[in-house]
Amino acid sequence: MKHPLLILLLVTLTSTCALADSPEAILKDYRKQAAQAVERLNQSLEKAATPIITKLVKDGDTAGAELLTSQLKAKLAGESVPSPQASATQLFSLYDDARAKALAPVQKSSIARIDSLLKTAGGAKLEMVAELGKVRAEVETGMVSTVPLDFAKKLYKTKWTWGYDINSGNSTLTFGAGKTLQINTDATHKWVEVGPLKIKWDDESIMTFDADFKTFQVDMAKGGVRRGKLIDSGRN
Repeated sequence: MKHPLLILLLVTLTSTCALADSPEAILKDYRKQAAQAVERLNQSLEKAATPIITKLVKDGDTAGAELLTSQLKAKLAGESVPSPQASATQLFSLYDDARAKALAPVQKSSIARIDSLLKTAGGAKLEMVAELGKVRAEVETGMVSTVPLDFAKKLYKTKWTWGYDINSGNSTLTFGAGKTLQINTDATHKWVEVGPLKIKWDDESIMTFDADFKTFQVDMAKGGVRRGKLIDSGRN
């Protein structure tokens, strides 16, 4: 028969450990462990893809080379590439399988910690539940990001180019307080987070940032795609 004092001690210790955890701590540990888990895989993918890109350039397929280069960056960031460039279809498939297996134990332990926090005595506060939801979304997608949990603070005062092509945009997007963004001086939008590195404007357009927070793509609500890149971090 277990001694009542021992049971109380174990319960107290478990509760203390749970309370000591936090969404920020879980996210930090996940990102560190996930980055370590896929580091060699990413190096191997880049090494294998480079000759394919080089061949496309030599064969005069500049568009194919540019497409594969952008898709390679997306893959290295853990983003989905629904329609890989034909030359890399098998390579990406093999990488996806290996990456999923490498990340599985990291994801499992992170989700277990999230579930543990949600089950804390008295229930988690609404704010914490929302933060845990963001962390879980990143963990489940397998993304390895460097963007902080409070995405609004990261975006605040940043300025980006804006146009049909990532390198030729002559308009700007500037993020302001209260989750707002301004396009030149013509229009202002509100936005909300809808996933890791992804926000939705008030007109239903979806803006997705890359993992290193330097470029973005907007799937416009009215159709079409716009792209851009960071020109001012807002920290100067």
